[in-house]
Amino acid sequence: QRRGSIASSPLPPSPSPSPSLSASPSPSPSPSLPPSLLGHHWDLLVARVCTLGVVVVAFPVATFALYGLGVERELVSHWLSILFVGGLLSSFTTALWPLPSLRGWTQYERASSVTNFFLTVSCLTHLTWELGWLLFNQFILSHQYSPWTYIWWAYIEGGDSRYGRASSDLYMMELLSVLNGMVGLYGLFRANTSKERSNQTAPPSGGRDVLGIPLCMATAVVHLYSTFLYYGGEILEGLPNVTTEDPVDLWV
Repeated sequence: QRRGSIASSPLPPSPSPSPSLSASPSPSPSPSLPPSLLGHHWDLLVARVCTLGVVVVAFPVATFALYGLGVERELVSHWLSILFVGGLLSSFTTALWPLPSLRGWTQYERASSVTNFFLTVSCLTHLTWELGWLLFNQFILSHQYSPWTYIWWAYIEGGDSRYGRASSDLYMMELLSVLNGMVGLYGLFRANTSKERSNQTAPPSGGRDVLGIPLCMATAVVHLYSTFLYYGGEILEGLPNVTTEDPVDLWV
């Protein structure tokens, strides 16, 4: 009977959790900045290296075909243009591919990765091809048939003959592009670099440097202005500096 009374007696109520230990509502997630250029997605890295590598390798291969093998200049420039545009467009879309490591990405993350990569390639172009033309345009223009200057003449001969004259307007436009490339790369670095911050950082920043986003936005504004000026003025004048009879020169 004693055992039965003990078994049937109700258990003492468990102590209620202390208010200090009770689960507090989790804070709302802070808005995250766009994914980094490559992150830790090796398949995306391989895809971008392969597609953008076509662009990088195309120039020395085209130079060797022209000056080493004696292939016709127009044929070389046509194939160089096709490989260049095809490689660039393919590399810009890699974040949209059905890669295994990207299956969990949202549309926002994919679009952000595309934007990051496009801006990076654009800024690097400003600081390589365009900066080289700014610094050495006199040497480039006086050595049209040198293999060291073919990387510029391939575009001058078919894409835009304005680079073969180095006018003051074009020079200032390219100077603006180079400065814009510097600002853009710095903005990308600030936006994609995580930093451990103390209470000095506001919670919405998520521990990251939020100055990078406005810098990238400012870069986009300058891109929009220079693009309208570059193409709009040429189109309104009837494309006098483009070989309109050749569809590759005109459209590619």
